[in-house]
Amino acid sequence: MPEGTVEVELIQGHDLKDVETFGKSDPYCLLSCGPVKHRSRTIHDGGSDPVWNQSFLFEIPDGVPELSVSVYDSERNGRDESMGVTVIPLAPLYMNRQIEPTKYKVQLPNGHFHGELVLRLKFFPKVHHGQLTLHLVKGHNLLDADVFDKSDPYAIITCHKQKLKSRVIENGGSNPNWDQTFAFTIDSEVTEVLIKLFDRDTFTADDLLGTAIVPLHKVFAEGYVPPMDYKVLGKQGQPQGEVTVGLKYVPKI
Repeated sequence: MPEGTVEVELIQGHDLKDVETFGKSDPYCLLSCGPVKHRSRTIHDGGSDPVWNQSFLFEIPDGVPELSVSVYDSERNGRDESMGVTVIPLAPLYMNRQIEPTKYKVQLPNGHFHGELVLRLKFFPKVHHGQLTLHLVKGHNLLDADVFDKSDPYAIITCHKQKLKSRVIENGGSNPNWDQTFAFTIDSEVTEVLIKLFDRDTFTADDLLGTAIVPLHKVFAEGYVPPMDYKVLGKQGQPQGEVTVGLKYVPKI
């Protein structure tokens, strides 16, 4: 999961549990994302449907999987009382960069659900500057697109706007061995490398053997990721083998 900045717009609550016996609750939220915490303003007499329209920024490291939003009723005397919590997985946000206003169910301390919070989310990946080295090792159990012979596989590797092509492995078939390295200059919000595998054909258009996506958050955080297998998927998302790739990243000083 990549590092960067998560922007959370806390818009409003709807049908929250009003924990006050007399009068209305005074709701506020505690938002937690990785090591960062924020508190919203308190909505006096907000009751079950408070409106915040308040935004918060979270600078997060690699590996933060979720955002937690806890709702409390502010008490002048005594301990603030919980009105529930919602936990939002961030994987869809990392993928799409933005999630329009969405209702998230609020879970009470007793485990039941009561009410919703409406939030808008945005993600801004950290901009890295340096050099990425990708080691394309081999393919395993790839689609063999040739009917009467073995495929001649090669790869097109895309990192942001940079594209590089591997050598063609003549008769490499389903298990080609490239053992080839590629260097990319990193100076943008890149989060992944795209590897498209093709079978070179002499008289017709080259056949697509599948696509693999290689996330970069781990190599940005650790500097090195040893060769490991990444799934190759077909046009319909079906598995079509694996490709073995190693990564190295050297930040610009």
